Amino acid sequence: MALPLFNSSTFDKLGFFCGLILAVSILNCALARANMTGLALVTASKSDLPHTNISTQLAVHFRPGGEELDRRKSDPIFMARIKSLEATGGCRGCDLRGADFDDANLNGADLVRVDFTAVKLKGATLVKADLTRAILFGAILVNADLRDARLVQVDLRKANLQNADLSGANLGFSNLRKIDLRNANLKHSVLRGADLSGARMKGANLSDADLREALVEKSSMTKAILCRTTLPWGLNNRDCAEN
Repeated sequence: MALPLFNSSTFDKLGFFCGLILAVSILNCALARANMTGLALVTASKSDLPHTNISTQLAVHFRPGGEELDRRKSDPIFMARIKSLEATGGCRGCDLRGADFDDANLNGADLVRVDFTAVKLKGATLVKADLTRAILFGAILVNADLRDARLVQVDLRKANLQNADLSGANLGFSNLRKIDLRNANLKHSVLRGADLSGARMKGANLSDADLREALVEKSSMTKAILCRTTLPWGLNNRDCAEN
């Protein structure tokens, strides 16, 4: 009589081995996930170490026009960035939205790509500071000192720079839509390729300024001070003393 290829004990052994393989696979997956979680926790903890640049997104709410609703004074990471800026004079790429830097001394500060949305910089000094590609949407810089500052490709939409000193500053190719530059000093400044659509320019001193290739409305220049000013449509000496 022919014997069966598989008997009940054979199936029992196969079932045992299959179950063992499945259990090992599940265990390996669990260990892998645990390792990944551990790595993620280590990476996150680096934000507490000095001289690291880890972008942390935090919820901040602003009213239209840049008024801030949440200053995040209780956020330790945010406050650590403030202290780092004060101690080292730089904070590249930092999220400092809503910070209060009124009357602060930030001369020569390295603020490349910093997010200064709705920041208060009233009366602050930023002489020769580097704010290349920074975001200053809705920022308040009334009476701020920005002489010789580097503001290339900066977002200054709806920012308030009334009476600010921007003499010698480079604002090339920046977004200055609806900016308030009334009575600002822009002597010898570079505004080449900048977008000044809807800008408020009454009393702004643009003597020796370079606005070649800038997007600017002629009507906004009627009450600005023009002397040896290079506008997109040519040189203008309208307000020179000799005239």
